[in-house]
Amino acid sequence: MSALALAFQHSSGSKDCYLFLQAHFERLPSLAQKLAEGYAHVSKRHGHAAANCWLRRNAQDLIDPASIYRRFHAIGHDLERGFNALVKRASTTIEGLKAACEWLASVQDRLVVHGFNVTHDDDAVINHAQAQATALERERSKLVGGIAEHNRRLRLGLLPPSLNLKTPKARTLSGQAREVALQIATSRNPLSPPLGIIPLMAVFRWHRAPVMCLAVVNEMALEKARHRARLHGINPPSLKLKSSVQLAKLTDPIWWRRQLRRLGGRRLEQVQREAHRVHKRAGIYCSNVTLDRRRAQKNRNRALLEALEAINQEGQVYTLAELAELGLSNPDHRRAELMLRISDTEAESRRMGHVGMFYTLTAPSRFHPVISENSVRNSKYDGSTPRDAQAYLQKVWARTRAALARENLSIYGIRVVEPHHDGTPHWHLLIWMKREDTKRINQIMQSHAEADTPQELYDRRGRKTTARFKVERINYTKGTAAGYVAKYISKNINGEQFTREGVANDDKDRYGHELTSIAPRIESWAAVWGIRQFQFVGLPSVTVWREVRRLNEKHIDELAAWEAATRPERRVADRLHQIRKAANAGQWDQFLRLMGGPNLPRKQRPIKPWTMPRVDLQQAEFSHATGEVRQGVEAKGRHGENKLGTFGIVVSDGRGNEHEYLTRFYKWEVRSKAQRHQGVSGGGEAASPWTRVTNCTQGPDIQPREPSPEEIKAQRERLEEWKRSEIYRAEAEDAYREGQAAIEAARNLFAPPTPTPQEEYFPPELC
Repeated sequence: MSALALAFQHSSGSKDCYLFLQAHFERLPSLAQKLAEGYAHVSKRHGHAAANCWLRRNAQDLIDPASIYRRFHAIGHDLERGFNALVKRASTTIEGLKAACEWLASVQDRLVVHGFNVTHDDDAVINHAQAQATALERERSKLVGGIAEHNRRLRLGLLPPSLNLKTPKARTLSGQAREVALQIATSRNPLSPPLGIIPLMAVFRWHRAPVMCLAVVNEMALEKARHRARLHGINPPSLKLKSSVQLAKLTDPIWWRRQLRRLGGRRLEQVQREAHRVHKRAGIYCSNVTLDRRRAQKNRNRALLEALEAINQEGQVYTLAELAELGLSNPDHRRAELMLRISDTEAESRRMGHVGMFYTLTAPSRFHPVISENSVRNSKYDGSTPRDAQAYLQKVWARTRAALARENLSIYGIRVVEPHHDGTPHWHLLIWMKREDTKRINQIMQSHAEADTPQELYDRRGRKTTARFKVERINYTKGTAAGYVAKYISKNINGEQFTREGVANDDKDRYGHELTSIAPRIESWAAVWGIRQFQFVGLPSVTVWREVRRLNEKHIDELAAWEAATRPERRVADRLHQIRKAANAGQWDQFLRLMGGPNLPRKQRPIKPWTMPRVDLQQAEFSHATGEVRQGVEAKGRHGENKLGTFGIVVSDGRGNEHEYLTRFYKWEVRSKAQRHQGVSGGGEAASPWTRVTNCTQGPDIQPREPSPEEIKAQRERLEEWKRSEIYRAEAEDAYREGQAAIEAARNLFAPPTPTPQEEYFPPELC
C-alpha cells in the first residue's frame, strides 16, 4: 500500500485532507512511508485532527534526502548510510528524521561552495577557479573603464557629497529600499533649497571627492575580490602583503584552484567522518574517497614532472621526476635521513648522560567521532576536525614548553604525529633530558596534558587510565630509542622497514593492517588536513645540514676557488671544514656537537643559512600591458612578491666574524619536453625564433623573406617525420582520450533527471 493510501485511511476522508496529505508526501517522497506510518499511529491514538497537526508541525523542517543523494552522487551511498544511522540512534523516528535532515542540510551547505559542488571531478574545480578569476578581472576592468567618467563628473560638479546612511531596519527588501530613499530625500544636499533665515554659505558643506586613479580602483577591486573569497569560505591573502600582491593572487586561477582543492578536500573528508565512514572497520585513517582523490593528484603531479625537464649551464638535462627521486621527495631518502638524525642524536645524548623518555599525548573524547573499542559513534563528539585536534595538542605543547622554560628545564628530541583509526591525530614524542630533571618534566607534561576534562581519565571502577597521557622510559637493555620510533616513522612515510627480531607483528599496525598498505592512507590523511608529521625540537637546523652536505668532494674545486676569491678568516674556514667533514661522513652526532649541542638558540649556532632576494637581470624595465616601470633587479614571483632564495651558508667564528659560502653552483632552467623536440635551445642560449619574420622595425633593407622551395620541402619532411614519431602518436592518443572523457563527463553533468512518476489525484485503491 502506498504511503498516501495508508495515511488517507486514517484521515477524515475528505478532499481537503487528501490534498493536505498529498502536498506533504510529494514534497518528501523518500520520507513519505515513514511519515505515513507516524501519521497512522497518531491518528489511532488521538484522532485524525491531532495527526494533521502532528504532520504539519514535524514535516515543515524536513528535507527530501533523495535529492541530496542525487546532488552528491559520488558519496550518495555514504550519506544514505549516515542518514539511516542517525534515524536509528534517536529515541523516536520523527526525532531521528529531524536530526538526520538537519545533518543533511549542513552537509549541503558545506559541500556547495558558492554554487560549486566539491564532489565533482578536478575539471570542475579548474573551470570554477577560472570563472572566479575571470569575474574578478572583469570587475576590475569595469572600474578602470569608469575612471574617466568619474573624473569628468567631478570636474563638472555633478557628484553629490557622500552620505552617512544608517543601516535600514526593515525586514523586507522593499521596506529597506523605502528607508534608504527616505534618508536620501530628507538629507541636506546642494540641490535642496536652504531656509530663508539661514545664510547660504552656512548651509552648504563642501566635500572634496578624490580624483579617481588606478590605485583607488585597485583598492576597490581588492575589496570586492576579498569579499568573493570569503563567500567561498576561503581565507583571503594576508593583509600584511602589498595590495598589488593580494589582488594578483585573487585574480589568479591557479591560486583559486589550489584553495578550492584544499577546501573541498577537507570538507568532503569531514563529511565522511560524520557519516561514520572513517574507522578501522571501514576506511581506516581516511576515507576511500580521499584516498582516491590523493592518488589522482599524485598521478597528475607525476605526469607534470615527467613532462618538464631542467637543464643547467653545463648542458646536463634531467626531468623533474628524476630530480625529485634524488631528493627528499623520495620516501626512502626521507626515512633514512630521519632515522640517521634520531639514532645519532641518541648516541650524543648517551655520551652526555641524558635520559630518553617516550610520551604519547591524545586529544579529549570530544575530538573523536568513533569509540575505539567497538567502532560505534561517540556521543561526546562535537564535530571537531583533525585540524581542530591538532590545534588543541599544539596549544598543550606550547603551554608545556612555556612552563619548562620558566623553570630552565631543557629538552630535545622529535615529535611524530599520526592518526587514530578515526582520523583524529595524536602525538608521540621521543625526548631526551637531564637525569635529575626527569621527575619534574613528567609532572609538568602530565598536568598540562590532563588539564582538559579530567573526569574522562577514570574508568567505571574509578581507576585512573593513561588514555590522555602515557610515558615510558627508554630501556636500553631492551632496545634503542630509534627502535621505539622506527615503526612510527615507517608507517607515516611508506611502510618500508627492516622487521626487528623478536618483536611480534612488527610489520603491522596496532589494528593488524600491513604497514605497506596503510602508509598511503596516512600520507593522504596528512596531505588533506595539512598536518606536519615530523618535527625536531632543540636540535640544529636541518637546512644547514643539507646545505653543508652540498659541499662534497665533487665540488672541492669550487670550494677552493671560492675561498681563494673571498679570503675568509682562518678560524671561519677551519670551523667550516670540521663541520663539513662530519656532515659529508653522515655523522649527525659530530655535527650536533660542532654546532653547539642541543638547546642552543639558532642565533648562536656557528652556521646559519644564507638567504637573500633573488635577482633577475633579464626582466623588462617597462611593461606595455600595464604601463608599469620596473626598477631594480629583484626577481618577482608569480604575483609580484619578492622571491627569497637560499644561496649557501653563513659561517661564524664566535667572535663576531662571519663569512658567506656559496653551496649552489648550478643554475637551472625549466622547460617542457615539447620545446626540446621543437628545436628550442636551453642552458642560457638564445631561443630559436618562433616566426620567420624578425621583430625589428621594418625598413627598406629589412623585409620578410619567403622561404625557397628547398626549404619548404625540408620543413614538410620534418613535419611528416614528427607525425610518425612515438611522441606525436602518444600525445594524439592522450588528447583523444581526454576529449572522450570530457564528452562523457559533459553528458553525465547535463543529462536530464529521470522523471518521478506522479500519483493520480485519487488512486484506485481509494475509490
